[in-house]
Amino acid sequence: MKTTQLAYSSSLVAFFLCCALAVSAQNPSSSAATHLSVSHQVILPSVTRLGINLGEQNYFDSGQMLKNMLYRNPDFAGLSYRSIFHCVAGGPGRCLDMRGGIRFPTGFWDGAAYEILDGATAGRRGMVTAAGPSGNGYVFVLDGGIAVNPGDWVAVRKGFYGEPTAGWWPTVRGGGTLTPERSDLAPGSKGRQALRMTATAPGSLAQVNAYYDTSNEKVFVHLHGHYRLSFKAKSASGSRILNVHVRRLSPGLPNYIDLQLPLTTAWAQYHQDFSANEGAIAPGSVEISFSITGGAVLLDDMSLEPVGGDPANHTAFRDEVLETLRDLHPGVLRMMGSYEELGSTIDNLLAPVGARVRSGYLTWYTPTEEISIGIPEFLDLCQAVGAEPWIVVPTAMSQEEARKLAEFFAGSASSEGGALRVASGHPQPWTRTFRTIHFELGNEAWSANYQGNMGYQGESIEDSAAYGRRSNMVFSAIRAAAGADAARFDLAVNTQAGWAARNAALMPASTLANTVAIAPYLMSSVTDWSTDDRLFSPLLAQSEQMAREGILHDTKASVGGRQLAVYEVNLHTTGGTAPESVLDRITPSAAAGVALAGHMMRMMRDFGVRDEMIFSLSQYRFKRGDGTPVRLWGTVVEMGAAGNRRPQFLAASLVNRVLHGDLVRVDVSGENPTHDQSAGNDGVKLNGVHEIDAYGFRDGRSTGLVVFNYGLHQSRRIVIDSPGSRFASTATLSRLVSPSPAAGNETSVQVTLSQQKLQSNEIVLAPCSMAVIEWSE
Repeated sequence: MKTTQLAYSSSLVAFFLCCALAVSAQNPSSSAATHLSVSHQVILPSVTRLGINLGEQNYFDSGQMLKNMLYRNPDFAGLSYRSIFHCVAGGPGRCLDMRGGIRFPTGFWDGAAYEILDGATAGRRGMVTAAGPSGNGYVFVLDGGIAVNPGDWVAVRKGFYGEPTAGWWPTVRGGGTLTPERSDLAPGSKGRQALRMTATAPGSLAQVNAYYDTSNEKVFVHLHGHYRLSFKAKSASGSRILNVHVRRLSPGLPNYIDLQLPLTTAWAQYHQDFSANEGAIAPGSVEISFSITGGAVLLDDMSLEPVGGDPANHTAFRDEVLETLRDLHPGVLRMMGSYEELGSTIDNLLAPVGARVRSGYLTWYTPTEEISIGIPEFLDLCQAVGAEPWIVVPTAMSQEEARKLAEFFAGSASSEGGALRVASGHPQPWTRTFRTIHFELGNEAWSANYQGNMGYQGESIEDSAAYGRRSNMVFSAIRAAAGADAARFDLAVNTQAGWAARNAALMPASTLANTVAIAPYLMSSVTDWSTDDRLFSPLLAQSEQMAREGILHDTKASVGGRQLAVYEVNLHTTGGTAPESVLDRITPSAAAGVALAGHMMRMMRDFGVRDEMIFSLSQYRFKRGDGTPVRLWGTVVEMGAAGNRRPQFLAASLVNRVLHGDLVRVDVSGENPTHDQSAGNDGVKLNGVHEIDAYGFRDGRSTGLVVFNYGLHQSRRIVIDSPGSRFASTATLSRLVSPSPAAGNETSVQVTLSQQKLQSNEIVLAPCSMAVIEWSE
């Protein structure tokens, strides 16, 4: 009997999982069986469970993750902006950037601080004396007449105060005003400005509204239980009555708060409680409103949070978010706030809640209305769910910032960063809490272009060698400050999975990076949906193609022995001609869930990828460049045990049940079915696509086996050979159950997880299905 070893090999095409369908009781079409034997030969020791990106906090869908529903700008904060520019022409004290999409007006950067990030004068700092559009580019004049050479990269940073109503919906009438207050601040407030609402003229009005759960398609956050609206306020002149309203803008619901609140002439803390029990209601935003007529008031430190809830949830995140992540049990959790975090400073990311300002970096869009989730809150969440933190740090961060960051994680209480950690409520270094702490320099910092809209221009260094040199400067500062705990830090650079040639310049320049992170997405383009075979079969074969002859094979060969990681992965169906109805059948489908989980497993085995993170936990829908909505990138429809989870989430959580200990070789014998994949969606074409795949894990006496049937048409008999004498008494079978490859959980739950006692060492895998078997030896 011929035996095939399922082992680590870039040329071996590890079988894969098909659609997340059930282990079926139907009879297989053939009496032949595939025999699997879990060996003791270690392929990858001490594996890490599949991870996930936290995703973006927002006010309209599954991204509503924080307890404080007034998260966007609760403290009426100012703005900090930091962008990276490329000097294509230089000279004494002059940098000209000719990249497209720069929208800063004349004077926007006057008085900003600058640092040369890469070039002959790297590390030089000073002040921008003038800046503005110049021809088809944007020019900076730097103090001191510093020599700037073509090719240099420069970071500029500036604080902008004012705009206290950013993140709110302001209304003024009859001469009313909404202005920043920077001198009369509430005692104990951590921020640097409050909001002054003035409506003293007859008939005038000053008002700010906040909204969340604003989707017109469904309700993502039902209000159940007790809630508290809290804020600080004082009367500044005239009428002392502040009008306060909280209501759900759905038909038939009463106002939760509707009052005229008398204020004092001194700052005071106010709390207003209410209860709610929202059931099956029509979509409608939750509105929070503050207004004044005939007077002036000051407001600050706003929050609307649940009262009670899970007493063990000490994080800043909703109980439903914590519960959802615990069900997934991720090994790594990635923090990447692409619109706020990447333009922030380390001081701002480490600051306590209430002390942060808004931040941004984009060269084509300056308004930023939201406060980034902070590193302290993120670490609390990682600790609560048992995941290692993976933090994307700003590409433009200085060496001093890198030192402070390392001290925050590993330093003593007497260090600058360590003192900030202690003040955040964590006396012991975080290196005592987590096995590994991952820092990634920038998000896709190798490219300014994202979806054709210059989305990351302002935080990117598009020259791979320059980016690598900058990473060395930052990583050397982190390691020096970490001291004896430096080995706890995994320092990562990111690169383009589809362009391995880029690494020829990156790898020699980035000598201090432990890890090279890529995003090998599946199914970027769907153009053929004439049959289900044409729609789903290329998706199920794509991972094997990547492993055998595609981007994974090329990338692994190009990184010079560095550890390979996956910072993002999912379907990426942002191209092609498929209409929304077809996209809804594939992107959140059972087939997509199985394909994604299998892709991640294959990368672990065949390429030694230890850390892999799905993109992402949150986000209900994404609008493509052609305007077509597609159900990307989130893996949940809504949070909580009662919330619908997409098959990608369910498949990953199923695999995570056995991802502990060592990944070991699985020998397969008997029937080993294959098929040829003709040219299809996303250019997938491969002969000899394997339909059965298996992965084994051993942790002491515990053994786990993940098995997939990637075929779309035939059930397969699977026999586990020689599992040991305790198999019959200890074995359990878990499976992803679905009626079809296209099934999903968008409006009703069709794809579920099941678990049962396994009665024998033989199972039947339905077409397009996966199963997890656990037992003790």
